[in-house]
Amino acid sequence: MVDRKPAKRPVILPILDRLLQGDNIEIDGNFDRAIQVLRESIRRDLEILFNTRPYYRTMSDELGELKSSLIAFGLPDLQVQKLGAASQQEECRGRIEEAIRRFEPRLRDVSVEILEGDAEARERTLRFRIDAVMDVAETAETVVYDTFIDPVSGSIMFSGNSPKIS
Repeated sequence: MVDRKPAKRPVILPILDRLLQGDNIEIDGNFDRAIQVLRESIRRDLEILFNTRPYYRTMSDELGELKSSLIAFGLPDLQVQKLGAASQQEECRGRIEEAIRRFEPRLRDVSVEILEGDAEARERTLRFRIDAVMDVAETAETVVYDTFIDPVSGSIMFSGNSPKIS
């Protein structure tokens, strides 16, 4: 008798990734490669989210649907914000977490924590760790992104991505 394991459902990449791949889509039969491409796609999309400035400053509570629309996509400009105090850093952390939950539906159980570093490094950059679960074709995979924010230039950089299949 042959022991057959059910085949994993194929991972369907977002349309932008399929368009970027063009005729070079080699990942259809390779689940691990598809997961890797999807992880990189999320990292790229988070960078775009964090480096985009929303159109509005404040919005009436009566216009609740607009908070999830394209005019709200992004984070406020970090160059005009004071991020020296712990309370200001915590407010920034909360905005980052909220933006991910609102605009990145491929991630769930999102948590953002401020990373402590040496005093000299903290003066120049803010470091955050983003932990989330990526739901992909019957597999939940934990993704971790270390994020560095340079308050002077306002740039946000990502590094690392430690996948763990669960």
